[in-house]
Amino acid sequence: MKGPLTESRPQMKWVNIIFFAFTMLVTLIGVPLYILKVGMPPPVILALTIFYAVATGMSITVGYHRLFAHSTFKANPVIEFILLFFGAAAFEQTALRWASQHRDHHRYVDTDQDPYSIKKGFFYAHIGWLIFWVHPLRLENSLDLQKNKLLMHQHKYYLLWCIGSGVLLPTLLGALCGHALAAFIFAVCARLVFVHHSTFCINSVCHMFGKATYDIYATARDHWFVAFLTNGEGYHNFHHRFPGDYRNGVRWYQWDPSKWMISFLASIRLVSDLKKVSPFRILEAKLRADQQRVRDWLTQGNEASRWERLCTDVEAHYKILHERLHDWEAKSREYRRLVYGRIQEHSQAIKTCTQQEEAVSRGKFQLALGNWQLLIKSNARLASLVF
Repeated sequence: MKGPLTESRPQMKWVNIIFFAFTMLVTLIGVPLYILKVGMPPPVILALTIFYAVATGMSITVGYHRLFAHSTFKANPVIEFILLFFGAAAFEQTALRWASQHRDHHRYVDTDQDPYSIKKGFFYAHIGWLIFWVHPLRLENSLDLQKNKLLMHQHKYYLLWCIGSGVLLPTLLGALCGHALAAFIFAVCARLVFVHHSTFCINSVCHMFGKATYDIYATARDHWFVAFLTNGEGYHNFHHRFPGDYRNGVRWYQWDPSKWMISFLASIRLVSDLKKVSPFRILEAKLRADQQRVRDWLTQGNEASRWERLCTDVEAHYKILHERLHDWEAKSREYRRLVYGRIQEHSQAIKTCTQQEEAVSRGKFQLALGNWQLLIKSNARLASLVF
């Protein structure tokens, strides 16, 4: 195994080049040609294509990414097999290689050790790293995964897995319906192009465009449209700030089918030990990012003296807001400990009193938050930065 500081090196990867070129050409030429000569594919082929796009895409996001790369939950062996089976059909390397390189991405983000660093350009981060560069495979960062026999079987016999699940099976299903060619064009090639470039957008688009909601200094950004394309993976600023959370779209209104699938599987006890960050830590990160964004603008260049009073007010309001948030968190934790803990000697009066204290702390925080927002809204430029 290569050491942790082994450098990536430029090298034409002809297998990948030919594969990506072939699937793209079949999609760009074969799809319109088929429609012109034969007509629209029958509903069964369209359904097969959609099923495979969803199954392979979700296997990458739920399986390769959130289960194997970040260990944000534990899965039943049957679920692991399904995720590895359709993950192989996505033709995005073995789960072991994918997870290992993704862990390097988080550990060495935006450096030369990052396999798909956006600092090397949009094209490199999108697809260039897969066709023009060779990257070290540092499997010492995935010793936990190497204990998984099913995952290692997929790694050892990957060609059998990916060709069987991603090419032969959908083509055979199409042949059983009398439409083998349509299945190959739509459910194999066109589906692969869509899933590949949707996934690649996370490394390129989400590291260049969007909003830095939780960490303004990270290149990772939250991008709602990429989230739509990738089953919730587009909330990338949140993910880089909290990579151990099984969710990416943490708000109830954010599109994250991967999160919903994991939650559903947990409800029927096929997965367990779902890891998620405290809402207080998330709120703290959001407020901290807003404060840093405001402070950086107020103190930039030679304009700092113009905003000295406002800058002082911002720091003072944020300090109060931060203290109120931590006080609310402490009271909330104590209340939950009394209500849900195993200690039975606490009287109802104590629990009620603690609940009231938690409510008071929450009210004080909300008041401080309102004052903070009023201060920001008093300056149109600051309001545009935060809201």
